Amino acid sequence: MSLARDPWYNTAGVRVLMKTSVLGIDIGSVSISLVGLSPGGEIQHSDYRFHKGMIRETLKAMLEALTPGSVGAIACSTATPRILRKARYYDNQVCFIEAVRRVHGLARSLLVVGGERFMFLRFDAEGKFLNLKASTSCAAGTGSFLDQQAGRLGLDGSAELGELALSNRGQAPKIASRCAVFAKTDLCHAQQAGYTLEEICDGLCAGLARNIADTISTEEKILSPAVFAGGVSRNRAVVLHLETLLGCSFDTGEHSHLYGALGAALCGLRDGTSEELSWSSPEELIDSGRERKSYFYEPLDLKLSAYPDFNDGDRAVFCPSVEGFKLPVEVDVYATLRGLGAPEGILGVDVGSTSTKAILIDPQKRVVAGFYTRTAGRPLAAVQAILEALDDLLKKQDVEMTIRAVGTTGAGRKYIGEVIGADLILNEITAHARAAYELDPQIDTIIEIGGQDSKFTTVRDGMVTFSQMNTVCAAGTGSFIEEQAGKLGVSLEEYSGRAEGVRAPLASDRCTVFMERDINHYL
Repeated sequence: MSLARDPWYNTAGVRVLMKTSVLGIDIGSVSISLVGLSPGGEIQHSDYRFHKGMIRETLKAMLEALTPGSVGAIACSTATPRILRKARYYDNQVCFIEAVRRVHGLARSLLVVGGERFMFLRFDAEGKFLNLKASTSCAAGTGSFLDQQAGRLGLDGSAELGELALSNRGQAPKIASRCAVFAKTDLCHAQQAGYTLEEICDGLCAGLARNIADTISTEEKILSPAVFAGGVSRNRAVVLHLETLLGCSFDTGEHSHLYGALGAALCGLRDGTSEELSWSSPEELIDSGRERKSYFYEPLDLKLSAYPDFNDGDRAVFCPSVEGFKLPVEVDVYATLRGLGAPEGILGVDVGSTSTKAILIDPQKRVVAGFYTRTAGRPLAAVQAILEALDDLLKKQDVEMTIRAVGTTGAGRKYIGEVIGADLILNEITAHARAAYELDPQIDTIIEIGGQDSKFTTVRDGMVTFSQMNTVCAAGTGSFIEEQAGKLGVSLEEYSGRAEGVRAPLASDRCTVFMERDINHYL
């Protein structure tokens, strides 16, 4: 909201005191919404932020934007943790109903889709409540589904994903909508098949819409007028897909993502304000107490293995000029080629579901350089970025190299192999076995955990004797850790350091969306 339109500031951008009768707060699994109402019921202030697990800290920052003494009462939805002193709490469903009635008048259907849950309410011709349908404990049909996939595609968030989906003019791939981890498998296949990022984003939005439509329309008819609220209502692509699937039209107001907080404020306004609420700083309103915590796991301590530091060689970061590909390429140089004339090289490319890697060796099998970047739903662009980084490295070392052979492996091996004219396209199990044998001919067991797959392989004299791979679910893979790290606002580089040496509570380890539910509880 610009300063010119924000009634908390005058035209010069200077804060002025404006009496807000009630402050409504709704804290969900991923975001905090805040609405301030005047005594007459007009919206004087609004704020919406993702908390990334830092609930008290984010709420404090939002309250600091308010002028002490300007709030007569605080009203919260029951979705909000009880961390606010002197706050009134109102049923979450009632809050949304109150907001819809104030903004839209009579509504016959109300769909609310948030970060972890969605609910569908119907009303009779007079506006009286008829029935309710809600999602199960699985978050596949909610905003978290898109947040996870947006992170996987290297996007800034689900808002950017929705914009890309709206711009799609091609055929969107069909992506599983029943489970977020199953969706990853379809997403990988779509990448390998060469679908554009816009088509993949549109397929994800369509999958989310399909999951919601299947849940709410099996028995109940969509009654008009219908209202769409919650954070996902801001995703126009999802709204359009839902309207097509359900055969209806949804009203989405300017503040539809704030209806939980708006409804709480309206309920508080109805019950009257209190002159007893006085504070000079947000700390006086937020309860800093913590519930008693229990632990299940003892601190992690690495005792049985030697762990490398992965910092051998000279490391640099290369920023490619590939159009639309904003991710850097990590370049590790292990040997210099300067002064060797016109050497030959062999390039191995691993196009994974999460990351794309390449390694350059010479004919004597000496490792010269390694390259790493994120696939981000664009395997071809990722490989282009790596090839550009390789070209830059050779120019810096003043070397003209002949690439004698290229091999590809990984989830996108066939697609990329065909595009770049690879001499060899082979599966990951074979590639792992060959590399392991080259490092140590006595190796007989390989455990590999990637972004989407995990594999257990036994070998004898370099030949694979047995292999076992995870099923379609990706819960026991790198993306499991990656998605939870993203939700907590922790980088993968610091994730391990935070986990080692500390006790941990018991949480689900079989499904990322169930794990998300447990994380929300512990936060």
